Amino acid sequence: MTFENFGLQDSVLDSLRHIGFKTPTRIQSETIPLIKEGHDVIGQSQTGSGKTGAFGIPIVERAVKGRNAQALILAPTRELAKQIASDISKFSKRKGLKVQTVYGGVSMGPQIRGLKRSEIIVATPGRMLDHIRRGNFYADNIEFFVLDEADTMIDMGFLNDIEDIADSIPKDRQTLLFSATMPRELVKITERLTDNAKKVATVLKVDENLLKQYYYEVQHSQKFSLLVSILEEEAPDSALIFCKTRRNTEKLKKNLRSNGIKAENFHGGLSQNQRERILDSFYKGKVRYLVATNVASRGIDVEHITHIYNYNIPATVPDYVNRIGRTARAGKSGIAISLVTENDRRNFKDIRRQYDYKIEKLVKEEFNRLPFKTDEKPRQSSRRRYPRKAKSSDNKNSSSAPRYKSNKKRKNQPKRTIRRDRNVTQNNTD
Repeated sequence: MTFENFGLQDSVLDSLRHIGFKTPTRIQSETIPLIKEGHDVIGQSQTGSGKTGAFGIPIVERAVKGRNAQALILAPTRELAKQIASDISKFSKRKGLKVQTVYGGVSMGPQIRGLKRSEIIVATPGRMLDHIRRGNFYADNIEFFVLDEADTMIDMGFLNDIEDIADSIPKDRQTLLFSATMPRELVKITERLTDNAKKVATVLKVDENLLKQYYYEVQHSQKFSLLVSILEEEAPDSALIFCKTRRNTEKLKKNLRSNGIKAENFHGGLSQNQRERILDSFYKGKVRYLVATNVASRGIDVEHITHIYNYNIPATVPDYVNRIGRTARAGKSGIAISLVTENDRRNFKDIRRQYDYKIEKLVKEEFNRLPFKTDEKPRQSSRRRYPRKAKSSDNKNSSSAPRYKSNKKRKNQPKRTIRRDRNVTQNNTD
């Protein structure tokens, strides 16, 4: 099957030929005809399976140049939103459609102007809802409402935002939902947002002919040393190293650099300019190693990534799938390596059980033990310090001795009374 079999417009076919699209993927083959027929669609497929083309190509074909926004696509992160927008711009190159990205961390002014003159909008939920509430978005022409990586948006707490956005756009629309998993909360919102949706599920397991997976069992204290040894031995051209938290990425980056390994860290706490600068360096190969949180498992599409390292094992199976899905893309091979400590064994066992992955165990006994600097200052005690109470043997007349006020009245001390009629104070000597 080829894209010509879908009966697409010549301008769309020409754009696809220009970017080298010849044969549709499975999710595209099963989804594009359903969307062209006007059905709502719920799609499940693995990362890197061509989901953007599955919904983006039919949207581009139906969109009319010069009309207000006709498609609203929601994505969990700004990186994924930008990647989707880039792909759709390529699909519509010959048709000349405008695609506007909308996400937080940048000025709203250019987005407001783009919302008024673009046919397709790709946005993160929070910033999109902000524009809607401010009256910056004209939604009467919306024909497509797309939720990409819907399970991740639910995990990130965007459920209420998605529902509010759905309530603000026309009910007479096509809703297209794509997700790697279908948690209970997502099933509920799917039932409310879609109408007699067609379900398409392709193989969620990665192609093990292209992606080889390995793991090492290692003590926590030796994990960094083992990682450095592996990096020096394999010397990958481009690699993602995943950590659990932003703080972990910062510490690991500094320690890698101190051992002569040039790396950058990437997480949601960076400013938009910082994120773009770091990703640009990574795309161009100026930085070979990117130490990142799970935010990098969505939306980073770099074909030359050869290795994935799980320095911290992810908490959920979908997170693992999305991480390793950053390599072995576009028919190229890749390697995923996990460093498993005692505390990781349960999560790693769940990952292997659910997808029955073939993950080969490796052993590396000889490697240099390296220090891992945390740069953490000693924590000061939170206990309040009070002056030491003077003992009986101390010199009570010493000026350095602490003085304490007593609640007991001194003997023979004259009482003080107040003459209310004159509002003055005098000693009572009666």
